[in-house]
Amino acid sequence: MKICFLAAGKSSRIYKKINKPKCLIKINQNTLIVNLIKNTENLNINKKYIVLGFQKKKIIQHLSNLKNINFIINKKYNSHDMLHSIMLFLKKNADDDVIISYSDVYYDKSVLSKLIQLKNKNITLPILCNWKKIWNFRKKKIEDDGETLKINRGGYLTEIGEKIYNKNINYQFMGVILIPKIKIKSVLDAYKKIKSKKMQTTKFLNLLIKRNIKIRTIKYKKFWFEFDDFEDIKGFNNIKKKIKL
Repeated sequence: MKICFLAAGKSSRIYKKINKPKCLIKINQNTLIVNLIKNTENLNINKKYIVLGFQKKKIIQHLSNLKNINFIINKKYNSHDMLHSIMLFLKKNADDDVIISYSDVYYDKSVLSKLIQLKNKNITLPILCNWKKIWNFRKKKIEDDGETLKINRGGYLTEIGEKIYNKNINYQFMGVILIPKIKIKSVLDAYKKIKSKKMQTTKFLNLLIKRNIKIRTIKYKKFWFEFDDFEDIKGFNNIKKKIKL
């Protein structure tokens, strides 16, 4: 098993306030990226990668004391979406099962350990069950930033990444994806066929579903958080204390 954290983007919504990549936001004692790397400790993960682009030297310097971190440089981070970073990683690591994670999120290591323990041959997403509670504490408008995530009775994804027109959505994408080795070629082939290189990751997952590539989900009921703007940084500790799971 290999893991890759995506940290190439500029994060335009928050950069003017923090003047650094979002993965270097500090919460408690560590930055987001260090927390995520620490989540991999004592798990069956052979190699760790980070895809870099914007202010790559700053991130590399920040992680200089950590061992066995491999870097992939996305030179097109400014013109292509995050999906391009994912494909750069997959092209170099099609020989093993992989986990891909956003780097502007907070979660505990149980997310990764559950994915590693799975014995299935499908792409798998952990999905957040208590997302509305967290969303309400963040004081976000669901219709502004939310996306659909629908599953069938068997727990397989049927829709993701579409605009929410009602609030009857029970789960949220957590920015973490398990792709088994046997599915990597199918994912790369699907990417080659899309015209827009600015496609969002969730839109691409929706495309995979339409191509009859099954995507399994596992439900996650613990605390999870994403950092979209400066208010999220200010409110993180307070929200984490208030939400009892």
